[in-house]
Amino acid sequence: MKKIYSLFVLFTLLLISGANTQAQSDFRMQSVFLYNFTRLVAWPADYQTGDFVVAVYGNSPMFQEVQEMANTKRAGNQTIVARNFSSVEDISRCHILYVPSNQSRRIEEIVNHLRARNISALVVTDSRNAIRSGAVINFTVVDNRQRFELSQENARAMGLTPGGEIARLAILAD
Repeated sequence: MKKIYSLFVLFTLLLISGANTQAQSDFRMQSVFLYNFTRLVAWPADYQTGDFVVAVYGNSPMFQEVQEMANTKRAGNQTIVARNFSSVEDISRCHILYVPSNQSRRIEEIVNHLRARNISALVVTDSRNAIRSGAVINFTVVDNRQRFELSQENARAMGLTPGGEIARLAILAD
């Protein structure tokens, strides 16, 4: 009986370890997409100088990936800065705002906050139906491949202009 229990515990730990590794891999892949979005979207003129802020809302392993990106990459001639917002009221000017799936219930509130303060942020999520709540980009998996949905209408509402290349790569949501 002890052997069976020990094997069960070992198997469970391996599954959890594999799931954590897969989740970290997913965040790493999504962070590569975030970096590419810096080149594929046009922000208003006053966003093209100073720091390029990539923010994460809430507690998410994505923040570590964004910090790593900020330490090693640039967005054109702008320095990438990683920020973390823990409440909607804290959200300030940023270029990209990643909202993890565990915060999906807040997307509409976040988008309304951004619009009310004239913040032209590319709202990126990994939550089913997030486009309907105002997100511009939503990560999804299609045929075991990381893809993303794009709402050009939501992008325009945020004051952003998606380039032709991003539209060609995306699953268009509108």
